[in-house]
Amino acid sequence: MKIQHLRHSVTADRDFIQTLRKRVMTHLKENGKTIYGNKRMYVKTGFMLALYFTPYFILLFGGIENNLVMLGLWALMGMGMAGIGLSVMHDANHGAYSRNKRVNYILGNTLAALGGSSNNWKIQHNILHHTYTNVSGMDEDIDPGPSLRFSPHKKRMKAHKYQHLYAWFLYGLMTLVWSTTKDFKQVSRYRAKGLLNTKERSYRAYLWDVILIKI
Repeated sequence: MKIQHLRHSVTADRDFIQTLRKRVMTHLKENGKTIYGNKRMYVKTGFMLALYFTPYFILLFGGIENNLVMLGLWALMGMGMAGIGLSVMHDANHGAYSRNKRVNYILGNTLAALGGSSNNWKIQHNILHHTYTNVSGMDEDIDPGPSLRFSPHKKRMKAHKYQHLYAWFLYGLMTLVWSTTKDFKQVSRYRAKGLLNTKERSYRAYLWDVILIKI
């Protein structure tokens, strides 16, 4: 499906959207809140980064030989990884972490420490997911491959009856796939769809970005 073949109406629900935005901004202003991160966000960021990197360096240089201790440190890293992905780089790559674009850029690239490309993530999440939310063939968040079925428009296989049982194992492999092949496939796919142009960067620049992250 080509991106340019889908268009959102510029008039449908316009009043609703404008009213919603106005009420949200009024609520924030009346309660002395900001659309950007606050001190609690900074504390959470430090905690999540420490939760990921501290066990990592202990595993590297701590001389740990006890398997149970190693498993525990890996588990802590997993929680730190999830925290960075869901609570740090996500907000930063939305431009919502800080008023300072450089801060957003730096913290958005903490995704590199998890093995992923923030440039690819912005296309997949900010453009495809948020523009075409739950639209089959456009939103990659509902298209994890043939093993899982998240849309009624996708062909149903017998195995999908049990996906609530085996999906957890596949989710555990996401980081491995992301840190090896996913980004390379995305760059190629986004180039074919003309999505790299949305960021005003060449295919070669994107590819080198991914290669350097993997190294």
